[in-house]
Amino acid sequence: MLKLFVSNSLIEVESRKDILDQEGILCTVKNQQGSSLAGEVPFAEVFPELWVVNDDEYQRAKDILDKWDDASPSEDSVWTCVGCGEQHSGEFTTCWKCGRERTNS
Repeated sequence: MLKLFVSNSLIEVESRKDILDQEGILCTVKNQQGSSLAGEVPFAEVFPELWVVNDDEYQRAKDILDKWDDASPSEDSVWTCVGCGEQHSGEFTTCWKCGRERTNS
C-alpha cells in the first residue's frame, strides 16, 4: 500500500478517492477522524491521506489524478471586479456584489 495524496481537507481527499473508485482503483483514506486529535499530536500528522491499496496501480492512479488536477480551474482564473474589488472564481461572469460584468483586462 502506497500513500498517494495528503491534504488538510477531507473533502479534497475524498474527491480524489471517488475519481479513482470510478477508474476501478482500490484505495483507502486514512486519518478521516484526525481533527479529533487536534492539540494532542502535530497537526500535519493527522491530515487525511489517500492510499492506493495495490502498489502496482500507484503510477496509474497518480497519472489519473495528475490529469484531473491539470484539467481543474487554476488560481489564475480568479478575477477581481473593477467596480467594487470583490474577488470571484473564473466561472462567474458577473459580480455577485455589485452586478458589474467581468472585464477582459
